[in-house]
Amino acid sequence: MNEDNKHSPSIYGEAVKPRFEPTFFGKVMLFFGFAVLASSAGAFVTYNYFIEYFFASPWLMWLFFIVELAIIFTSRMWSQKIPLNRIMFALFAFITGVTVAPLLAVVAATPGGVAVITKALLATGFMFSATAIFGWVTKIDLSGLRGFLFITLIGMIIVGILGFFIPWSNQMEMIYSGIGVLLFSAFTAYDLQKIKHYPEDRYIDAALNLYLDIFNLFLYILRFINSNRN
Repeated sequence: MNEDNKHSPSIYGEAVKPRFEPTFFGKVMLFFGFAVLASSAGAFVTYNYFIEYFFASPWLMWLFFIVELAIIFTSRMWSQKIPLNRIMFALFAFITGVTVAPLLAVVAATPGGVAVITKALLATGFMFSATAIFGWVTKIDLSGLRGFLFITLIGMIIVGILGFFIPWSNQMEMIYSGIGVLLFSAFTAYDLQKIKHYPEDRYIDAALNLYLDIFNLFLYILRFINSNRN
């Protein structure tokens, strides 16, 4: 017998190559990275080809927001159904890129706006990486933060809705966006640590949570830098 085959599993005399199976963490990071790329594509396409439609018809933005919320609130129904979960996940990431494009267009149109967006992207990368690493390596149990984080998130949503109807000062915008930065930095650490306790088939849920963390972190950092500049 051939010396190589002697130590290799075989079928009909041919060596069988071991099948590569990504770890749960690997799957989460793969889909998380894909979501970032998909949202970047959504923002790029909208910014370069369809932005005038959003400014001419503001109701389009609300339509996409409603679709976003519908996908999020129904995620429990599709997150474990292959390939539906991957299709819905990609669709959600792309749509979030579409909805952020008008904000990027408004900021970019102001003097020094492109520099503000660049700073926000870099700051988001550093902040997300730092808090993610902390959440992964820390021995502190962050699960106790769950209630506080979700109550704070609900409060931020309520205040944000009020902001549509009650104009606030630039100082208030800085305070609000600064709290948002701290909130989603904490969410990042919490969600990274939580990955260690997910069931094996919930990698889409874990990736979706991380994607929401970095997306919202970017929005609040962008708002903070922009309000600070003003």
